[in-house]
Amino acid sequence: MQSRKEMKYTKYLKRTCGGNVVITLAILISLVVVRVSVGAEHYTGPMIDAHGHLGASFDWDTIVHVMDQNNVSRQIVMARYYPGPADSADRAGNDGLSVELASKYPGRFFPLVGMQRPELTGSNKWLDPDATVEAILNEAEVKLATGRFWGIGEVIVKHFAYSSGRHAEQENPIYSPFMQRLSLLATRFDVPIVLHMEGAPRLVKDFSRLLQENSRVRYVWAHNCGRSRAPVIRAMLENHPNLYGDLAAMTNAGERGYGIGWPRMEEYTALIEKDGVLFQEMREVYEAFPDRFMIGMDVAHAPGMNPKNYGQRGQRFRELLAQLTPQTAAAFAEHNAMRIYKLNR
Repeated sequence: MQSRKEMKYTKYLKRTCGGNVVITLAILISLVVVRVSVGAEHYTGPMIDAHGHLGASFDWDTIVHVMDQNNVSRQIVMARYYPGPADSADRAGNDGLSVELASKYPGRFFPLVGMQRPELTGSNKWLDPDATVEAILNEAEVKLATGRFWGIGEVIVKHFAYSSGRHAEQENPIYSPFMQRLSLLATRFDVPIVLHMEGAPRLVKDFSRLLQENSRVRYVWAHNCGRSRAPVIRAMLENHPNLYGDLAAMTNAGERGYGIGWPRMEEYTALIEKDGVLFQEMREVYEAFPDRFMIGMDVAHAPGMNPKNYGQRGQRFRELLAQLTPQTAAAFAEHNAMRIYKLNR
């Protein structure tokens, strides 16, 4: 489909040149010029991977190598306590590993208190926290008090399954005693909470209540605000100045990733780009809220932490950032993460 610019150019050719052959050739040339100009430009500045994960099977030298290859200066690290897919050597991680990684490479990695925990599976745990959940909350408080953690997450609210197992498909109540308790901790220690929540309308409505009642908490709604449609994202950002988003895994490249519609789409979900071109409605949202979004590679499993996969996502982000104004691109790539997570504290 032609853009408005391309359509205007075509009409001009019809008026001035005439002839189907000339018009057809001119349209093809204009399309090629537009596509090449988009694809030829890449954002060249440093980037922060604001949505990273860690398990026991990750090779630390490989992580640093792929970051250096892609001019990624820092990474937000969230331990994945869940085991990897069945019959996989992808072992679960923990917060201790995240702290060790950050200690080995000072200034490169910034751990969050991990919340991808099997003990949190089941909405009853959120509505009426049991002794195990209480222990997780108490541990989180102790960890945040050390000053070695920069946030809380990734909290799994609504998650579409991409593997088998009881922790794969989840839907938990975001407006719940558990989330209120986490919000109190985030307020006390002045750290963000990262949420994975597909944008189901009922959950979005409940999230609005949580945002309004905890206005001092910075909530990061991962994956372009739960892969919500542009009008929903715009309304939520307008109504809640304490809401932020990351674009983790939203690139429309590769065989996996939320940006290609994987593992599934619903009527309330949307993509942000195709073939390296941002959709107009999403670009307008990003320019309207230049201080509210970050990028992230979201490599959650050890096999995906390799130069090809990480580089593919990184290079696609550079293509997309080049389609924003320079100020917005730099904010998305680096500045917003520095501010939201207070990495200079």
